[in-house]
Amino acid sequence: MSKRKRVVLSLKDKINIIDSLNKGETGCKLAEKYGVGASTISDIKKNTDSILLYTCKFKHRKVMKKPKNELLDEALFCWFLQERSTGQPISGPLLCEKALQLNKKIGGDKSFVASNGWLYRFKSRHGIRELEIQGEKMSANVYAANSFKDDFKKHLDENNYDLDFVYNADETGLNWKSLPSKSSVSIRENSAPGYKSSKERVTLLACANATGTHKIPLLLIGKSKNPRCLKNVRVPLIYKNQKSAWMNSEIFIDWYDNTFIPEVKKRQKKIGKEGNVLLVLDNAPTHPSAELLERENKKFKVKFLPPNVTSLLQPMDQVIETLKRLYRKQLLRRLLSVDEDNVEVVVSFFKKMNLKECCYMIIDAWDLIERKTLNNAWNKLLNRDIENSVTHSDDSILEDIKDLILNIQICKDCDNDDVQEWITCDSNDPGFQMMSDDEVIENLLQSNEKHEIKEDETEDNQDEEYNAGPSHDQAVHALETAMKWFEKQTESDPMSLLQLKRIRDIAAMKRKSGLRQMTITKYYKPN
Repeated sequence: MSKRKRVVLSLKDKINIIDSLNKGETGCKLAEKYGVGASTISDIKKNTDSILLYTCKFKHRKVMKKPKNELLDEALFCWFLQERSTGQPISGPLLCEKALQLNKKIGGDKSFVASNGWLYRFKSRHGIRELEIQGEKMSANVYAANSFKDDFKKHLDENNYDLDFVYNADETGLNWKSLPSKSSVSIRENSAPGYKSSKERVTLLACANATGTHKIPLLLIGKSKNPRCLKNVRVPLIYKNQKSAWMNSEIFIDWYDNTFIPEVKKRQKKIGKEGNVLLVLDNAPTHPSAELLERENKKFKVKFLPPNVTSLLQPMDQVIETLKRLYRKQLLRRLLSVDEDNVEVVVSFFKKMNLKECCYMIIDAWDLIERKTLNNAWNKLLNRDIENSVTHSDDSILEDIKDLILNIQICKDCDNDDVQEWITCDSNDPGFQMMSDDEVIENLLQSNEKHEIKEDETEDNQDEEYNAGPSHDQAVHALETAMKWFEKQTESDPMSLLQLKRIRDIAAMKRKSGLRQMTITKYYKPN
């Protein structure tokens, strides 16, 4: 019996095998197709995560052979991506100079010389083209934007994309507990020694299609791995964690594979329409290559915005501004719901607000964004008439925010400048960390050591009684009171009342039977 010829699979082949396995193809058939043993397919399946992440870093290698100095290689590539995301030109000599600097910082091989051969291999490993590392600084400009708009329109026409299936996703940081600097809370933070700052941040990823008919559930990234306030709570968003609440490549790939693709497929099935899907992204260093993302039968494609036009054309930049204003409006309403007679009570209430409250308010804000706002955000990129822009609704939200502040005791000293500064306090937070050389190296070292993320201190201090929630009996009485109140309001409608009644009936049934885990589906299951 002759020996089977040794076959070296490329990373592209391995990715295709992973996709085929996910679609239900058997290992035996794939082994026969690629001319390898069944154990090889089994190993690929077992190492799926590491293969995908490796491909993200070294996307043009034939095999998974690591560079001689892996830490230097990763640090330099991370630096390169950060610089390119801001439009900085990177030349070959500059890459070599930076490599020598980083090698010295990490205490690398003293004999290392960033030769032309090393530079060629580095660029080859990471798929860096000469076009990407030359030229003048690309500041945002109208000429470049117009050029890309023409290119984008041609791309849509040539590939027959339906705008229902053209999406844009973008990240942003959100200071979810910040208030205007002249509010009572902020003043205490700045004056009281040891007083914990409420400027806690999370990262959001928002995504929607060009017609405004489909909003993907929000992704929220916090610091805590398992926040106590979210334990046994179902919030209609995707929660992930990272030690500094930043977006990274691993989280993005997970969102793309397990949220974006399934949600789009579910939408296509619901409306009975199919077609190729295009996701438009900026070139943030946390966004993997198109080669890595375009794995779903080639039906899901990615197009990157050049760094010199992102700030002018990216649709989600405009939507995110509206989203943040709506969130801050929700935050002020939450404060207004507390008894205003005692400032101490309001301040105490605000300080105790946790990540669950943030989730509910940001979900509410996302739901309030109208279809026309999402649709109009694409006007510039699609070169459409921009008479009806999103700024009109933004102005209305801003006026609502100012009116609310006038009625909140802890914000009584805030003026228009203070409010404007508060609204834009995180407008320049891209959702990913722009690191110095030392931070790049430290971050890579920590990542390699796989440090476990500890739960956020604020979440650890949550009261057990608070986490337990109200009893079934308390819920019944509260819901009955809510129904009586809502019946008298002008906003009352039969559908909302019926929903309240159903929830009250569930609470009553649980109180009677003591069944703590009875679901809505089980309760309303017909006999």
